[in-house]
Amino acid sequence: MRRLVPFSVVLAGLVALSGCAVRQADLTAISTRNVKLDGIDLDRAPGKRVWGVSKKFVVLFIPLGMPTIEEAVDDALDRAGGDFMTDAVVYTDEWSAVVIGQQVVKVKGTVVDTRHLGTGASR
Repeated sequence: MRRLVPFSVVLAGLVALSGCAVRQADLTAISTRNVKLDGIDLDRAPGKRVWGVSKKFVVLFIPLGMPTIEEAVDDALDRAGGDFMTDAVVYTDEWSAVVIGQQVVKVKGTVVDTRHLGTGASR
């Protein structure tokens, strides 16, 4: 019985501090901005590999908003100064510590600025 109590406490702690991460999608191209791709060779376009993140907290099982792919893509585009993302991967992640937790959407991809490639318009 004495060994069961510490094991139960450790098991309860692990369950209380649970989390999960899932790879949701692999996308060839994604953008939240208006982009013209006429005459642009995306294979030769210089780009920067970046992460974009959208996070929202959960308090007492009540979400304080929902993270969105749109916010994560906008974050990535702003970080790299571009308007278009190629080879994007979308991940969702969440963790919980009983009274507080967090939901996260992450987007990783290569950001290209089509405005400086001759043609293309943004927002």
